[in-house]
Amino acid sequence: MTDERDGLAREAEDASRGSAIKLAAEVLSRLLGLATTLLLIRGLGPSDFGAFGRLSLFALLLAELAELGLQTLGSRALVAGSLSLAALVRARLVLVACVGGGALACLGLAPVLSPLVLWFALSGWGEFLGVALRCRGRRVAEALLLLCLRGFGLVAAALVVGTGGGLEALAWSLALSTTPALLLGALLLRRAAAGPAAADASVGQVMREALPLAVHGGLVLLSPRVEFLVLSLLRDDRETGLFLAALRVYEFLNVVPAAVSAGAMPGLTREAVRGHGPVRSRSAWTLAFLAAPAAVGLGLVAPAVARVLLGAGYEAEAYAGTAMPLRLLSLALPALFMNGLLLSALVAAGRASWLPRLTAARVLLASAMAVPLVSGLGGVGAALGIVLAEWLLLLLAARACRAAAFDVELRDPLAWALTATLPMALAVFAVRGELWLALPLGALVQLGTVVVVRKIASGS
Repeated sequence: MTDERDGLAREAEDASRGSAIKLAAEVLSRLLGLATTLLLIRGLGPSDFGAFGRLSLFALLLAELAELGLQTLGSRALVAGSLSLAALVRARLVLVACVGGGALACLGLAPVLSPLVLWFALSGWGEFLGVALRCRGRRVAEALLLLCLRGFGLVAAALVVGTGGGLEALAWSLALSTTPALLLGALLLRRAAAGPAAADASVGQVMREALPLAVHGGLVLLSPRVEFLVLSLLRDDRETGLFLAALRVYEFLNVVPAAVSAGAMPGLTREAVRGHGPVRSRSAWTLAFLAAPAAVGLGLVAPAVARVLLGAGYEAEAYAGTAMPLRLLSLALPALFMNGLLLSALVAAGRASWLPRLTAARVLLASAMAVPLVSGLGGVGAALGIVLAEWLLLLLAARACRAAAFDVELRDPLAWALTATLPMALAVFAVRGELWLALPLGALVQLGTVVVVRKIASGS
C-alpha cells in the first residue's frame, strides 16, 4: 500500500512537472505570438488588422482539415500504446498533402487566403511533432520546437511590416517561417528514444478513430470565434479590428489551461486506466489558482492593456472598443481554464466521442446569441456572448465527467482561489493605470498570498 501511494505521488509530481514545463514553453512561445499580434495591430492599423483577422479565421478553419483531431488523439494514443507514431504520421502526411494541394490550386482565386491556410496547416504539423516528443518524455525538446515556431513567425512579420509589404506578402512570409521549426522537430524526434510498442493501423483506421476529435477540434476553433465572425459581417473592419485585439489577449491566456492540461495528460490517462489517483485534483487546484488572478487582474488593467495594444494617437472611443470587451472577457477566464481540464479528463477516460456534443452545444448557444448581441452592442455584445457560452460549457463538461465516473473537483478550488486574489486586487487597483508596475506588483503579491495560503492549509 505504501509503495502504491508513493507511486501515485510520483505520478502526480511528474504530471505537475510536465504541466510546468509545458506551461513555461507555451507562455514563452505565445508571448512571441502576442508580440507578432502587437506588431501587426500597430503596423497594419485596426482596419487592415480586422481584415487580416477575418481571412485568418477562414484559413484556420480550412487548415483544421489537415489536423482531423490527430494531435489530440496522439496525446493519448502514444502514451496508452493504442496507435503507433508511424500510423499517425502517415495519416497526417495524407491530410497535409490534400490541404496543401488544395490551397495551392486555389492560389489564383484566393491570393491571401491560400498561403494563410498553408501557414496554419504547417504550424499544426509542427505542434504535432511537439506532441510526439512530449509523449516520449522529451518535454524540453518540445519547448524548443514551439519557441522556434513562434520566433520565426515574429521575424517574418517584422520583415514584412518593416518593408511595407501587403497582406499577401505577409501571408507567404508566415507560411515559409514554419520551415526551420519543422526541420528541428524532425531532427529532435529522430534522436528521441522509441516509445512503447503499439500495433500499426491503416490511414483509414486512424482517421475513423480521430473523427470525433476532428469534429470537436473544428467546433473548438469556431466556438470562441462565432461572435467575431458575426461582428466582422455586421460591423466595419475598424470595430472588428478593435475587438480582435481584445480577443487575441483572451486567446493568449488560453495557453495556460491548454499547457497545464497537456502536460498532465499522460498522468490523467494512467489515472483513468487505474480508476483513482491525485492528478485530477492537483491539476484542478493549479488551474484555479492561475485562473482567478488572471481574471481579476485583466479586469482591472483592461484600459492599460488596450493602450499598449493600440499605441498612441487614437481617440478614447477606440481604446474603449478594446478595453470594454477585455473586461467582459475576463469574466470567462475561470470557466475557460477549468474547461481545458474537464475536456482533457474526458479524453483520458476514453470518452472522446462525447466532446463534439459538448462543443456543439456551446457553438449553438453562441450562434443563437451572436446576432442579437452583436447587432445591439457590437464588440461588447460579442464579448458577452463568449462569456455566457464558456460558462455553459463548464456546466455541461462537469456533468459529463460525473457521468464518466471521472469527476473533477471545481467548487472548492475556484472558491479558495478567488478569495486569495483579494490582496492582489487591492494592490493592482492602486496602480491599474501603469501596466509596467501593475503586472509585476500583482504577481509578487499573488505569489506571497499563495505561499501563506499553502502554509495555513498544511498547518505549518
